[in-house]
Amino acid sequence: MDSLKTLIDQKKYDLVLKLTERSENANDLFYRISAYIYLGKYEEALYVIQDHQKTLESNLLSLVNAHINLLCALSRFDQARATLDYYSNLPYQSQAVEEMLQKMPEVIELEEKKQTTLKFYNDEGLEAYLKSDKLEEVLIGLDSVRNRDIFTFLPILKDILVNHPNQMIRSYTLMLLVQKEVDRQLQMKSVDEIIDVNPKHLNPPFTSVIFNETIKLIDANFKDPSLAQNATQLFSEYEMYLYPRSIKEAPKDLCGAFYIISRKYAHQPLEDIKGYCDALELDENKILSLTKEIDDILNKI
Repeated sequence: MDSLKTLIDQKKYDLVLKLTERSENANDLFYRISAYIYLGKYEEALYVIQDHQKTLESNLLSLVNAHINLLCALSRFDQARATLDYYSNLPYQSQAVEEMLQKMPEVIELEEKKQTTLKFYNDEGLEAYLKSDKLEEVLIGLDSVRNRDIFTFLPILKDILVNHPNQMIRSYTLMLLVQKEVDRQLQMKSVDEIIDVNPKHLNPPFTSVIFNETIKLIDANFKDPSLAQNATQLFSEYEMYLYPRSIKEAPKDLCGAFYIISRKYAHQPLEDIKGYCDALELDENKILSLTKEIDDILNKI
C-alpha cells in the first residue's frame, strides 16, 4: 500500500490501522506498528510484532529498532536485553543490522538510567546533569527538563546554546525550547557562528518541505529497505546538526547524495557514481561536492 506513508505523514493513524488490519505484508505491518506508536499504544504495537515476528524479520534493521525501543518505553529492560540476545543470534543480514545490534546495549542502558534515576532528582540534581561533561548525561537532563518548568532551567539552557562544545547538544537544546514555545530573544552558536534566535518563532526540525520531499524520495527510490532506513537516520542527523539553518539543496540531489553515503556506511560503496548520476539525470560534480559536504558534517557528529 503505497499510500500508507502519506497517511502516516498526514497523521491519519486510525485509517492506517484499518487498512492494515488483515495484512500479512511486512511493509504494511511496519506502518501498522508506527501508527500504534504515534497513538501511544505501545502494547498494541508489541502485539503486532509478536503475532508477525517471522514476517517482520525480513527487515531486521527496522524490527530491532522498533522492538527494543518499545520495550524500553514500557520499562521492560530485562526483556529488552533478552530480546536483543535473540536478535544477535539470528543469521547475518547486513552490516547495518550488525552495527545497530552493537549499539543497542547502550541504548537500553541509557533509557533505563533515564527512567529509573532522574525522576527522583530535585532541580539541583537535574542541573548537575545539564552541566555534566558527559554527552549522554546532558541528553538525559534535557529529556527530563521537558517535564518540568522550563524557565527554572533557562539560564543553564542559554549557556548550553552558546558554550557547549557539541553542536548536536546545542541544536537539541534549541529544539526543546522550540517545543516549549519559549518567547525569548536568545543567542546560539550555530556551527561556528553566533546567531540570534527566538524559539517561539522557529519551526521545529524535520518539518520543512525539502526534508519531507527528500524522505519521500528515499522511501520511493531505495530498493533496499535497510539502506533507506540508514539514509533516513543519517539525513535526520544532518538536519539536526544544521538546525535552525535551513537546508537549501534540491530533494533529488539530497536523495542522490544520501544514497551514496548510506552505501558507504553499509560497507557497500557505490562503484559507478557517474553511471548512477547519469541514470537519474543528476549533475555528477554537484552530487560529489554535496556528498563530501554532508559526509564531513556526519564525521563530526
